[in-house]
Amino acid sequence: MSFVNVPDGYLYFEQHGEGPDVVLLNGGLADVRMWSSTIEWLAETHRVTTWDYRDNGLSSPSDRAYDEIADLAAVMDAAGVRRAVLVGVSDGGRRALGFAHRHPERVERVVAVGPSFGEFPDPTPAEESARVVMRAHFAQLAEILESDGIPAAAEHDIKGWCPAVPEDAHRLLVGLVLANARVLTMPVHHGVELDPPVKHRFPELTTPISVLIGPQDFEGTQLWGHRLSTQAPHADLTVLPNADHMPMLSTPTAFRQAVTQALRG
Repeated sequence: MSFVNVPDGYLYFEQHGEGPDVVLLNGGLADVRMWSSTIEWLAETHRVTTWDYRDNGLSSPSDRAYDEIADLAAVMDAAGVRRAVLVGVSDGGRRALGFAHRHPERVERVVAVGPSFGEFPDPTPAEESARVVMRAHFAQLAEILESDGIPAAAEHDIKGWCPAVPEDAHRLLVGLVLANARVLTMPVHHGVELDPPVKHRFPELTTPISVLIGPQDFEGTQLWGHRLSTQAPHADLTVLPNADHMPMLSTPTAFRQAVTQALRG
């Protein structure tokens, strides 16, 4: 368990195991605890680094703009990681791809799990229809947050994203949202990525990319996975049967098999 100083703050990270380096990037309302079951098997063969973004977990809160990509570089430098496979879930997939675009020499492969990028540029009719559903989810989330508070909003959010996880995993994810509720209530996200954002730059990515999606995730996320795998020049797509947005918890065996295959290149 360690901390590294960054401009206007600090970041928390952990390392487990020995071997080739893998860096895990959390979902947006989670922290390093989401990876506990993954670390159990992954650290048997790899050195695994997990870390908390600003405003999440044990890392410092933010009150001004900061460079998301520089934060990951700071963690890797402090952890002694020169080059690694990056495994990013949801918003973590976006961050991993942004880092791979700026620092391809430091990335062996990106495993993008249910990667999320928000609104589609020039959406197809299917993509626009899927975003309508997601906008409705976020609008209802805001209403519940205002009327019933953070615990009810956390339940609503996890039910939407993760309908396939078992009860204990559901409780874990709700607890992570509660623990990281600052992110849920912040009026402005201070993290800054590429300009223009990486979602406009998939064809420029030179790193191999393994995209993992689940059919019980939001259709919008699934379509982002298809778009990424189609536009990035060295990407492949795997659909994990019965998985939702957090396949390490909803379909752990299939997730392990897919990640293991990606790590073998």
